[in-house]
Amino acid sequence: MVYLESFELPGRGAQLDEVSDLHPHCYPFHVFEEDLPLLELGNITILYGGNGSGKTTILNLMSEKLGLPRSTPYNRTSFFEAFVEMCDMRLAGEDTGYPERIPLQSRFIGSDDVFEHILRLREKNDDRELAAARAGRQWGLEQFRSLKLDSYEQGGYDEFLTHREARRSTRGRFVRRRAQEVEREFSNGESAYRYFTQAISERGLFLLDEPENSLSPNLQLDLVEFLASSAICGAQLVIATHSPLLLSIEGARIYDLDHSPVKVRPWYELENVRLLFHFFREHRHLFR
Repeated sequence: MVYLESFELPGRGAQLDEVSDLHPHCYPFHVFEEDLPLLELGNITILYGGNGSGKTTILNLMSEKLGLPRSTPYNRTSFFEAFVEMCDMRLAGEDTGYPERIPLQSRFIGSDDVFEHILRLREKNDDRELAAARAGRQWGLEQFRSLKLDSYEQGGYDEFLTHREARRSTRGRFVRRRAQEVEREFSNGESAYRYFTQAISERGLFLLDEPENSLSPNLQLDLVEFLASSAICGAQLVIATHSPLLLSIEGARIYDLDHSPVKVRPWYELENVRLLFHFFREHRHLFR
């Protein structure tokens, strides 16, 4: 399913008219040294390029233009909103007067979102473990207390009920009633993969910024399969990556931001992929 058909950044001439080239802090103006073509988007579109090529900037601009939710802040200056206003986009069906609505579950997902999710889970588990430890200590104390309702006035009726429950419950049952169970924690890579599979639904537009971070090659291949299946089921994906494994997603439209001029290229022609190909070919004798 395609919700966003195209996205276009302003040309350098228009940028020069808006902001002086001499201004020292005008990001995202002048990030790109040449005019970018109209980005025509399919079910899966990949923005490929090395560090500093501007692929994350394009995702941030798309996200801001569409008003997509995101979990963490990102690099922006006072010029960012002005640049977003100069960007142009076309939604599916817009030419007919019935533009496709962007589903509410659409969102931007970056590496920082994944890491923040992992940290929140750890903090939540720390709080739950602390609550469980306190409940365990309380259960132990109540076993040795002698408390009668008619002789206890300071704590009131609630404390008496807690005392009675502790005396009538096993330690495990008493703790479970007062502290949530600790969620199972996975490795960073496993947590990242689970995060993507839970955040991406069958309908929606999802902007993914280098989702391969923290993922082993095996998990990257699992993610490739999951993303391809999600696109078949109705999701639209725009991915910024330089992972050869993610670049190999069948049917993806890949924009090579390192090429001058920027153009759509097959994954096996891209520099990162060719570099690995030559590396393994030079060491092929080690695999025999």
